[in-house]
Amino acid sequence: MKYTAKYFSDNMPVEKKIKDSILCRLLYRKLSFYFSALAANAGVSANTISYVSTIEGIIVCVMFLIPNYYSNILGAILINFWVILDCVDGNLARSVKKQPFGEFADAISSYILVAFMCVCMGFSIYNLGGVFFKKENVYIILIGSFASISNTLMRLIYQKYKNVEKRLTEEGIIRKAEDFSGNHNKLNNIIVRIDSELGLGALCCLILLILAIFRALDIMVLFYFIYYGSACLISTLIYIKKSVRATKKYKIYNMENNK
Repeated sequence: MKYTAKYFSDNMPVEKKIKDSILCRLLYRKLSFYFSALAANAGVSANTISYVSTIEGIIVCVMFLIPNYYSNILGAILINFWVILDCVDGNLARSVKKQPFGEFADAISSYILVAFMCVCMGFSIYNLGGVFFKKENVYIILIGSFASISNTLMRLIYQKYKNVEKRLTEEGIIRKAEDFSGNHNKLNNIIVRIDSELGLGALCCLILLILAIFRALDIMVLFYFIYYGSACLISTLIYIKKSVRATKKYKIYNMENNK
């Protein structure tokens, strides 16, 4: 079978189109259909694309560590291509062949960028300067570190809550998770939409390129420090509240059954 860009476009699920950021739908996703056709016709698997994007993610971080204006611009260009590859592996998995550990392979490269990118940009600003932070201002490294830590911590807290919730449900210690979750669908949809537009793989990648050209990377680092810091704090409070509510309802449920 000869794969075409139209084939991948036609097989794109509606729900996935809705989840994509506006810029992704208008630019990255459309470009990814052509790269997906090339990869599929060459016999390249989705997991292979994921691992290639992982290597590219590492290169992006290294480009920001190098104290050179042009390496920063190259890093900003590469992260835009990384977004395209991130779309390609999903296209291949959905429309050609889904592989074991595909979700794991897909997550690695994004986790690398989440963990290191803001820190690396902090080092770049320390060496080259920015709009608000001049050269050798160590605080921008600290701010970049907090931005990356907040993003990673937020994901860890969410994953830990879900793992504990699943185990307690399977062991019968609490009832089904949905019994305690309440109507959070609208809130979750809002959070997902905000992150799709402001997180990695969205408008920020194009803005990052512009900021790199104008030596203004500290604007991006400050934004993510505020954005991820606030998101981490809010999500932590939300899951603490959910766990407390579930515990209280569990106690009430047991008291009613023991009467």
